[in-house]
Amino acid sequence: MWLYAAAGFFLFYNSYIWSMKKWILFLVITSANFFAFGQYFQTGQDPASIRWRYLDTKNFQLIYPGYYESEAQKLAGKLETVYPYGSYTLQHNPRKIPVVLHTRTVRSNGLVAWAPRRSEFFTTPHQSVYPQDWLEQLALHEFRHVVQINKVNSHLPWWIRMLLGEQGTALFFGLHLPWWLIEGDAVMTETALSSAGRGRLPSFLSEHRAQVVEKGLFSYDKAYFGSYKHYVPNHYQLGYHLAGNIRARYGPSLWEEVFTRAGSKPLSLTSTRHVLKSRTGMHTAGIYHSVFDSLKNVWQREDEAWQTVSFEIRTRPAGVYTSYNHNYWANDSVVYTYKTAFDEVPSLVAIDSHGNERKIVVPGTIFQESVGFSGEWAIWSERIPDLRWQHSGSSLIRMYHISKRRFHEIQPELKAFSPALSPDQLRLAVVETDNTNRYYLSVYGVAGGGLIHRFQTPENEYLLSPVWISNTRLALVVLTGSGKRLATADTRTGEISLLLNKESGDIRHLHAAGEWLYYIASWSGKNSLYRIHLTTRQVEQVYEPRFGVDSPALSPDGGTILMSDYTSDGFRLIEIPLLPDRHLPLREVMPGRYLLAEALAEQEPGVVVFADSTTSYPSGKYHKGSHLFNFHSWAPLFVDPGDYQFLPGVSLMSQNLLGTTETILGYDWDAAERTGRFTARHSFQGWYPVIDLRLTYGNRASDYGL
Repeated sequence: MWLYAAAGFFLFYNSYIWSMKKWILFLVITSANFFAFGQYFQTGQDPASIRWRYLDTKNFQLIYPGYYESEAQKLAGKLETVYPYGSYTLQHNPRKIPVVLHTRTVRSNGLVAWAPRRSEFFTTPHQSVYPQDWLEQLALHEFRHVVQINKVNSHLPWWIRMLLGEQGTALFFGLHLPWWLIEGDAVMTETALSSAGRGRLPSFLSEHRAQVVEKGLFSYDKAYFGSYKHYVPNHYQLGYHLAGNIRARYGPSLWEEVFTRAGSKPLSLTSTRHVLKSRTGMHTAGIYHSVFDSLKNVWQREDEAWQTVSFEIRTRPAGVYTSYNHNYWANDSVVYTYKTAFDEVPSLVAIDSHGNERKIVVPGTIFQESVGFSGEWAIWSERIPDLRWQHSGSSLIRMYHISKRRFHEIQPELKAFSPALSPDQLRLAVVETDNTNRYYLSVYGVAGGGLIHRFQTPENEYLLSPVWISNTRLALVVLTGSGKRLATADTRTGEISLLLNKESGDIRHLHAAGEWLYYIASWSGKNSLYRIHLTTRQVEQVYEPRFGVDSPALSPDGGTILMSDYTSDGFRLIEIPLLPDRHLPLREVMPGRYLLAEALAEQEPGVVVFADSTTSYPSGKYHKGSHLFNFHSWAPLFVDPGDYQFLPGVSLMSQNLLGTTETILGYDWDAAERTGRFTARHSFQGWYPVIDLRLTYGNRASDYGL
């Protein structure tokens, strides 16, 4: 009897596989994107010359270049510190996970991927970093993703893990959970467990506010899937507002139940919808409208109470989402700015007093916050990718003389950002970072491109947004352990000293004009315009915007300030008169409150305190040769992700943690010819040439020979 039952199951299973083949193909293809935690996700390779090491803690294994030993030890301590906090509201302690550190890259990012299971940190910080150490941000945000997917995996039925391996977890994780929940939950965590996080960043929060106030509330489908007509904030922002407010209303147990159900009932595919309905009485679209209707009422009341000064709009309305940033007065009637738009390649443009635009030059890939102007020069820092290694690259300082239409280039010694040209146009200041996360303020000579000065703070604090006050002094932002602070640097002595040691929230876009330093800060809960007197250190709020402003520039006559003013259609350029009698002393400006962040923090055990760990974790050499194979997934059908092949048969998949080898072993059955073949495909990507090997063995239904 058992033989007949087994035969019946076999026939049913083969029929099931055939009917599901195209469906599975669709699911795998559509789930493969940069943050997909998806199957066979490959981010690239590091240079072959790197000698790798590893260290083990109780909950993590770090894999890193040998020269990064000291920083890896510190990061290991940070991750262990985060562990009990990041897992608290989901009530799950994940098992040990590898963390690969990419230190040569000029990109700033982090991710958690499954199949194979690991996390990857891109250790170089960027110039738009919020007021928190970059690696601490990564530890908070990425570890939450580890908790999420481990929790789903821990509840999956044994037969899914047995049939599919790690790819089964990735598949059902992506099927059950919307991206706004996955990323929104991680943003909630980074915010609630710190005094920073994107939930306290006005530039992150203002896009939905502007959209809802000016255009009304979009449908749930449009808010989630996007639009070709209107700009729609991404799933990080949607997720923080939606998932965060749901958690604030109903408690963290609601999302804990969603993640539990996603694993325990994988075939239902309605975990989020089911739990929302049972706990709130509303489906996903209904709770979306409930949350955003409440936010709309709050935002509209605040908008009605906003008091503005008269201003002139410099730019013309565009048909698509368009932004102008990094502004500079060329003369009393023409301004230079950096223009980005949905239907154009980013470019530097000149705009006259009538709003007429003239394209100056189209640069390459520019780093964040790394565009400036001085006189007839446009300056930017451009990302130069490595020809072979995706986890490598360099930066190039490019200067373009606008009237003479000629380029000048300076090759910095390290990764360089935010270039600023001195008033006499003889020196160029940049923020530099080396491969061991040492941070510098460096000055290069324009003519020969040689290094003149390089200095840093005693605590190796990250530096941002330098601007010249004179030919020997600069103003800049220092990211301290307590947040961002305004500072000055003297190139003659190499001394960096704080100009304002006061909490101001996020600080960005400095502009020096005479005895005043203008800057954007989030102290009031919006990105507003402030200024500080360089001698008396008196601070004033110059302008409180409707939604937020950036990139201030004082006109040549000192009577007008040009700014990028945010709207639901992007950053437009506005001019406001400089009226000192209307400026507010900083003591009269009420600090902004982030009520959702406060509510979420109350549901946590406390704020994570990142003290320097005194623990030295055991480490050793990571032998690349002995880690070529890492079999992570298998399937009762033949799967070749490289060729998007899905055929009856069996397969076994391997990808090592460094991303240098991929292997597929399998047997596939050709139903038309009723024959099968064995296949082995191996790709070795650890050397400069990529070596691909493929071996097949099997017969056709008929063989013909001469």
